[in-house]
Amino acid sequence: MLRLIYIYYGTLLPGWNTLRALSHGQRHFIVLWLKYWVIHALLQAFGVLTDFFAGGLPFYAALKLILSVGLWFSAPYSSNHLYNIIKKYVMGKLEPIVEQGFRWHATLDQDEQSSGPRVNKHLLKRELSNLMAEIEMDQAELHKREFFKESNLDRLDRDSMHNVIEYLTERLETQQPGDGKPYRPRRLSDRIN
Repeated sequence: MLRLIYIYYGTLLPGWNTLRALSHGQRHFIVLWLKYWVIHALLQAFGVLTDFFAGGLPFYAALKLILSVGLWFSAPYSSNHLYNIIKKYVMGKLEPIVEQGFRWHATLDQDEQSSGPRVNKHLLKRELSNLMAEIEMDQAELHKREFFKESNLDRLDRDSMHNVIEYLTERLETQQPGDGKPYRPRRLSDRIN
């Protein structure tokens, strides 16, 4: 039940008010609601940490609910004051780090745009050779299928195989000696003499 209260008062109701301010073009309220969403995101992230470390304390849930309700019912003006406090003390110290990150990211983007994408040549060569081998195997399989279709070898049935066996049996019998003994192949030593 507590989760539904957080979703309704912390997300849905402020979201509706933000959309209403955007649709009416009220610049002052748009700025206030954007500050609310920044504070809301920071509190959600901070809440995950405090839930992990202080979640077992007896009055933690009640304290969290009281602070959240105070923020929700005084929004967006209370979030404006919190935003200004955070901007003054925290962002003043973090701003050089953030600016350095932006500059570093911009130089990476310029390097990638000027030199093109970075490619591992050995990995690319191996992948291309594997791809070529697969293409060759597929082409060989296709030629094999076409050969069997053209030669009609796949249409052999039992009767035709039976005819082949009878023909080979008759041919073997005609090669046997006339004394009725079964044919025995000669050894290599018998052939030499």
